[in-house]
Amino acid sequence: MHPNDTKRPDPILASLPNRILATVEDALSNDECSTDAEMARYLADIGLTDEQARHAVSYRDVYRLNMWIGRHTPIRGNVQVRYNGTTGLYEVA
Repeated sequence: MHPNDTKRPDPILASLPNRILATVEDALSNDECSTDAEMARYLADIGLTDEQARHAVSYRDVYRLNMWIGRHTPIRGNVQVRYNGTTGLYEVA
């Protein structure tokens, strides 16, 4: 169970400026090569505190294993999307 399994915005990260939050979520979704320590260091380099960076890294698996649309993400509000093979469309899970 993840610390933010609610559908509410994450109290530690959701208030980050949109530009920084978008960069954080992009890194969480797409960086499969860096270790957690390297990822936390990168996030601190772009402006997160050490606490925020470590907390963001805790979302890494959730971002890599699921698809998220727009602002409906685990940090911003947690709405998951799944592919419906019957209709060929993506649906809110």
